[in-house]
Amino acid sequence: MKKLIAILTLSLLCASGGALAGKIYKWTDSEGNVHYGERPPTTQAREIDLPKTPPSSRGPAQGNSLQETNKLLETMRKEREDKAAKKAAAEKERKAREANCSGAKRRLAAYTIGGRIYEIDDQGERSYLSDAEIDKRKQAAQKEVDQWCN
Repeated sequence: MKKLIAILTLSLLCASGGALAGKIYKWTDSEGNVHYGERPPTTQAREIDLPKTPPSSRGPAQGNSLQETNKLLETMRKEREDKAAKKAAAEKERKAREANCSGAKRRLAAYTIGGRIYEIDDQGERSYLSDAEIDKRKQAAQKEVDQWCN
């Protein structure tokens, strides 16, 4: 009986060692949550390339488990950092677009309202724009609004 238990225990340890060296998959569910696992639930899951680490000085079963855990944690940390960097860049881009849109709308409104529009020349005197120049600038402002606000 003791031999049977020892054989079963040894075979389970050998089988679990193969599972530790398996592949790890990453997928995103319908709510946008990221998951990791040994078996992909969908075809959209992708396999993660784990970084290679030097062999541990511990026993083979403990070393593999610790190495695999460390690889997974390092991969997850890098992906979190990448996601945070992309989110920050997207937010910065969004704020820049909003600022450009706001400025373009103000310029368009100034040309649309009408009235006498002028610029200050190099001598510090007012130079009034003609109707043709106002229309030209109004069209340019409309193009800017179309570019930044859509």
